[in-house]
Amino acid sequence: MQDITPNPTPRERASQLINDYARKRAALIAVTSQTQAEITALTAALNKVASPYQLELDQLEAEAKQLALEHGDDIFADARTLIENGYCLGIRETSAVQVEDEEVAIQMLQRDVKVAETNKATETALACNACLRVHVELDREYIARHYDEAPAWFDQYGIKMVDKVSASLKPAPKPRAKKSTAKLATKEAAELASMKEAA
Repeated sequence: MQDITPNPTPRERASQLINDYARKRAALIAVTSQTQAEITALTAALNKVASPYQLELDQLEAEAKQLALEHGDDIFADARTLIENGYCLGIRETSAVQVEDEEVAIQMLQRDVKVAETNKATETALACNACLRVHVELDREYIARHYDEAPAWFDQYGIKMVDKVSASLKPAPKPRAKKSTAKLATKEAAELASMKEAA
């Protein structure tokens, strides 16, 4: 016998799909709710046990970084890192853009862009615009790249380059495995054999 049930309209099919989805979602929540409760309880217990250790780790890390920043030369000499027990305390020096008052600098740059465009001072307008990003913030990467070319120009906006030193404490990199002499000997023998065949 042939099925004479009419095809559902798109609206009826959409309603059917939404209802099926809601039933499956409710079934999923019912099946996983006990496990979710257990996970929440275990996470809370884990956090409770780990909390004092994490607090102590944070204090040790902060003290190690502070010590590295204050006495870097004594600790590191020329190496710039100290590896102990699988962890690496390191120090690095970087340059960073420092702005006295970012809002004031942005307003001054925007004002100078308008003045430069009005006076048809294209180079000044381009330079001011280059310091700003599309959503009106300082483009620190551009400033860092071009600061040395005209420091006085940047200084008038309260923008300077400063040297910063930061420290880090993280797991040390794994030591590289040495190639075994057997592998090297096999490789050399293969190369020697191929040279003999070529000759």
